[in-house]
Amino acid sequence: MYLDAELSSNTQLQSSGTWQDSGYVTNITDRLIYRDPATGALLPYIASDWTISDDGLTYTFEIIDGVTYSDGTPLDAASVQRNLEWQAFGDAEKGIPANNWFPDVESVTADDEAQTVTVVLTAPYAPFLNILSFWRTSLVADATIDATLEAQSQITGIIGSGPFFVESETYGKEIVFAKREGYDWAPPSLEHQGEAYLDQVIVIPVTEDSVRLGSLKSGEADLIRYIQPSEEAGLEAAGITVVGIQGAGNANVWDVRQSAPFVDDVNVRRALQHGIDRQQIIDDLYTGHWQVATSTVTPTTFGYVDLSAELAYDPDESNRLLDEAGWTELDAEGYRTKDGERLHLLTYVDVFDSTAKPLFQLVQWQLKKLGIELEIKETDYANYSTVLADPNVAVRRNGWPEADAWVRQTVNYHSGYSNLYAYAESDSTLDALYEAQGVATSDEERARIVGEIQRHVIDQGYGLPIIDDTQVFGIQPHVHDFGTTYEARPWFYSTWTEKK
Repeated sequence: MYLDAELSSNTQLQSSGTWQDSGYVTNITDRLIYRDPATGALLPYIASDWTISDDGLTYTFEIIDGVTYSDGTPLDAASVQRNLEWQAFGDAEKGIPANNWFPDVESVTADDEAQTVTVVLTAPYAPFLNILSFWRTSLVADATIDATLEAQSQITGIIGSGPFFVESETYGKEIVFAKREGYDWAPPSLEHQGEAYLDQVIVIPVTEDSVRLGSLKSGEADLIRYIQPSEEAGLEAAGITVVGIQGAGNANVWDVRQSAPFVDDVNVRRALQHGIDRQQIIDDLYTGHWQVATSTVTPTTFGYVDLSAELAYDPDESNRLLDEAGWTELDAEGYRTKDGERLHLLTYVDVFDSTAKPLFQLVQWQLKKLGIELEIKETDYANYSTVLADPNVAVRRNGWPEADAWVRQTVNYHSGYSNLYAYAESDSTLDALYEAQGVATSDEERARIVGEIQRHVIDQGYGLPIIDDTQVFGIQPHVHDFGTTYEARPWFYSTWTEKK
């Protein structure tokens, strides 16, 4: 029994994005390419091999034989073709968008006899193979693609070819994944081949931390996700294994939204960058499973550059920058003022991070020493996106493990996409860098460009890296070989237990 910390929200592949839903989809589907969690290497899966033309426009995938979806229909070249077209173009009649991680696709063709699928792009797209290893590009049966948006948005509507299938769901109470009989097409690089070991995985959403912990300690639950750092030592003392997994991707970063008062000034943003004592956050609030962020991405991410020096805690420099920005007066409560206005910033506690509240409060205390007032508000899961749309929200937490961090950043921060930095005027330098990394034709070129992105974002104070996110699981000692994906999503294929 696996106790997750959140309710299923939306499993429609092109439009979903919550952690829990992505983990569920991962276990009931397969993907064209396997991403080795330890090395990041791209390895065969449903595609046994692939070739890329010299101009970077044509990808040809060889599809293995004998794969079927859980409804019995074949996962063959024709099915892969339909999946890729669905991802590339969406389904406007059903309100299903194209996958915004996908490149611009000119055509997708299948050769049923040769069992190959060929994708022709309109321009080179460096992240394409990475994206094809990602849960969002999981392969699904025609019955799912043909279903309504509402049906696809429920886990029971996702018909995959993975080692488990959805046996039942009682929404908000329980999801039962059952072993797929006859499953025999796991990534060939894995030692384990054939069917999953577990007959069932029962997922129960339990949003109360204390209830999840109590269920684990009592032996009722086999595995839980989301453990407060303060609880780790007690669990380990009780014989529970605590595992912290850092997935590759974007670090836990506070986006600075320049639509808000005062943070359109680069000196204020740089003062925030140097005014946060990241090591104190780790020392006071976390454990050895966590570490200070040293860039906008985690160290195992492609193109990572260690920018620890640029992120060093330096309150003297912060005070100098704030003075230079004109915030030289103090009010009766010790906050900086200029032209009669207090240097006040607004944020909301991140509902997706169980450790967020004390982290936000400690940063609030650190910034108060500089004369900056950080107002922290709280909301619930249902209203979080709505309140963040307020242009007065100065900083918001962002960052998730991803198959390709730079695609996520492009979607989030390019002024032509989500523009989450909320520029009044776009940063043409940053936009150009995001565009260039996507069409780079060599790893060396792309690594150089994403290095420039990291330096530019930190220098301009657009993003304030805080910590490298960790997914923390508590596991009973009778549970063995619990696995995760490259992005630290739980994967139960090789997990087994002594307890029946």
